[in-house]
Amino acid sequence: MGRTMSANGMGRWLALAASLALSAGMVYASDTETPGGADTPPAAAAPSTPAQAAPPQIARPAEAELLAASAPVAAQDFNVELPEGIAPEGGLQVKTIWVARAINVMFPEVTTIGGYRQDPLRWHPNGLAIDVMIPDHGTDEGIELGNQIAGLALANARRWGVLHVIWRQGFYPGIGAPSWTADYGNETANHYDHVHIATNGGGYPTGRETYFLGSMRPAPPA
Repeated sequence: MGRTMSANGMGRWLALAASLALSAGMVYASDTETPGGADTPPAAAAPSTPAQAAPPQIARPAEAELLAASAPVAAQDFNVELPEGIAPEGGLQVKTIWVARAINVMFPEVTTIGGYRQDPLRWHPNGLAIDVMIPDHGTDEGIELGNQIAGLALANARRWGVLHVIWRQGFYPGIGAPSWTADYGNETANHYDHVHIATNGGGYPTGRETYFLGSMRPAPPA
């Protein structure tokens, strides 16, 4: 992965062990299609006090492949149960919770994950999306961390029901070729300081679901 072990040694050990449950290679990007972001929606509203805009660093169309390749790779089914993490789960649907818990276990460096909120677009108000805030997002280490989190979501798109990921102005469908968002004027709206991950939801939880890295058990029938 190219990063040193976190100070939270046990958390990183658990993260590495848990990575055995993840399957990569579910994302495919076109090397020839030129991406265009005309119909790409932003996933986060601009803050009331604009931050300094980051210079565009748009990569080649195959970046989704590179992101997925940076994710932990499957080896065997290591079915670690996922505890409730740092993301507020109120208002989130079950697959969104599943992704948030997996990221919380896999990446203990992350200290803030946003979820439900009012927004002009449907993702956050309907519990379909999380925003994973990246510490030191402008540094090489922060960018690599964001790449790994985005890659993890893309590599497990089919398993977790991931519809799209937005990171550093790149819009990555769960399965398909990427495109690029417009410049919305600041780091948050352009997704330079967080990875936005949207899922197909799977319904609202009852509180009796069990979440694992490799699977999710719905609540038993009443």
